[in-house]
Amino acid sequence: MPTTPVHLDVHVLQNYPFSNLNRDRWGRPKQAQYGGVTRSRSSSQRGKRTLRGAVERAIGDTALRTRHVPELVADILTQRGWDADLARTAGRMMIPAAQVTGLGLNDAGTTNALLFLPDTAITALADVADRHQAAIAKAKTAADKDEKAKDARKTRQRTEPADDTDEDTDEDTTAVTAFTALAVHATKAIPAADVRAVLATRNASIAAFGRMLANEPGSEVRGASYMAHALTTHQSEPELDFYDAIDDVQHTHGAAHLGDQSYTSGTYYAFTSLNIPLLLTNLDQAWDDLAQDITRAYLRAAALEPPTAKATSTAPFTLPHLLYVAVRTDRPVSLVGAFESPVPATEDGYLPESVHRLNAHAAAVADFLGPAGLAAHAHATLADTKLPALGERIHPVDDLIDWTISQIGKALA
Repeated sequence: MPTTPVHLDVHVLQNYPFSNLNRDRWGRPKQAQYGGVTRSRSSSQRGKRTLRGAVERAIGDTALRTRHVPELVADILTQRGWDADLARTAGRMMIPAAQVTGLGLNDAGTTNALLFLPDTAITALADVADRHQAAIAKAKTAADKDEKAKDARKTRQRTEPADDTDEDTDEDTTAVTAFTALAVHATKAIPAADVRAVLATRNASIAAFGRMLANEPGSEVRGASYMAHALTTHQSEPELDFYDAIDDVQHTHGAAHLGDQSYTSGTYYAFTSLNIPLLLTNLDQAWDDLAQDITRAYLRAAALEPPTAKATSTAPFTLPHLLYVAVRTDRPVSLVGAFESPVPATEDGYLPESVHRLNAHAAAVADFLGPAGLAAHAHATLADTKLPALGERIHPVDDLIDWTISQIGKALA
């Protein structure tokens, strides 16, 4: 694996019209304080999910972030001919069988934490169940017997008067879930190593975006992707939009529903970076077709993947005004400092000054750090503006992406 640091930095300036790209818990556009003023914000979580989905579609390799692993495993086992009740129990047994501290089942039978696994891991867990079917059936019988005994004790305690002198009681005063007995017997029926091996599997998506499962370091993958919260380059406050809805059947005067929603508009600066050597380490591969395909999809999505929030009611399907990519051999470098002083509104809007600020700040960064760490850089724009600090202008975007892939290969050599 390469030892030289190689980082792909992606900078995007994009204007969005009246929209709500990322909502807070009250449905309002997310905000942030920066440079002493309020900005509109699109969170890094939203950005990473968008990138992850785009990368998975591009390379045809999906990962699942879900609490529903037990039922997914049960579905496969049922399709293989298992009794439905035993299949459901086997799916649930996989979780406590792993013996990961803090990882367990909710009362609904889902996991108490989101798991992030390749979609192939579900089949792999079903295969584990197949190998231990007899032991699982035996464990289920024992767990059912324990649950019935516990229920009987509870019934007696509700109906019989308390005897303070009787200290010989089997009552468990510890707070437990509905699946305590199942968990105890699962650890006897299914080897923990078998389940942990599946929890540790990874694919391209996990290699790029990482995974953390508390108390199970064997499954931890340090993500190669770094994503900043996107901020408007200028001050931005949400606007309230009042609306009503008419009932198409009840033809009366007035509205059948009244409400209001918050929206905003603005020019956003977005920054993301991909650690190429770490990606290759996570993939356990060289800079070959897979790594290049992931990087190509990542860059394309960072530049062109449209937002989905309230898309049907706002259609915020603009293109980036500026896409700037830099291949660095020192460290990632965000250029958000260009906008710490908010861009003022002009008759030309915010974009021209935002582009000028980014170019000037990039020049200052290059002067501050020197040329050694910047292996290559280039940009694409909608305007024919000279931007000497942002490298060569390369159009169309696909040509810029191809150029970037070749420059990363040179930096790794």
